[in-house]
Amino acid sequence: MEYLQLFDEFKNKLDEKIDRDLKKTLQGNKYFMIVLLFIENDNKFLLQKTSISRNSEIATTGGHVTYGDCGYATVLKEAQEELGIYLDKELLKYVDTDIWKNCYIEIYYTNQIIDIDDIKIQESEVESVRFYSLDEIDKLIDENKLRKGNIEPYKKILEYRKRSANIWQLFI
Repeated sequence: MEYLQLFDEFKNKLDEKIDRDLKKTLQGNKYFMIVLLFIENDNKFLLQKTSISRNSEIATTGGHVTYGDCGYATVLKEAQEELGIYLDKELLKYVDTDIWKNCYIEIYYTNQIIDIDDIKIQESEVESVRFYSLDEIDKLIDENKLRKGNIEPYKKILEYRKRSANIWQLFI
């Protein structure tokens, strides 16, 4: 049995939990949280094809925040569990939070060199991984092949990248 951390309407951690299987029964001002991690390497994004038990979808890395954890710790844990990689914490950036029903969705981004041959997937959740260009991701979206819950966060990542590039140009 897995318990999820609960948060209030201001995203404050509560000293409460809920069984993962009951998360859709949450009502009122209580929320669970998931994290999404967008890993960029050489202008391509690492996406995974989820396992059959996870609907064989193309998606980014992510997961639920379990009881006692926070989004940041969870994103590091999910990268390690699903992909077998340790992220450079200095390069991990929080981008934004979306809200969907009684769920916070924290969006994280990192741009670091990851050798695909070093990835060791968690086969119970991930079937395969590969790097996709921006054009390839746009095509996945057009063909309705990218997990629907990843589309808006992906767009926020693109905006974040654009803002970051514009800021750096001020220093050049």
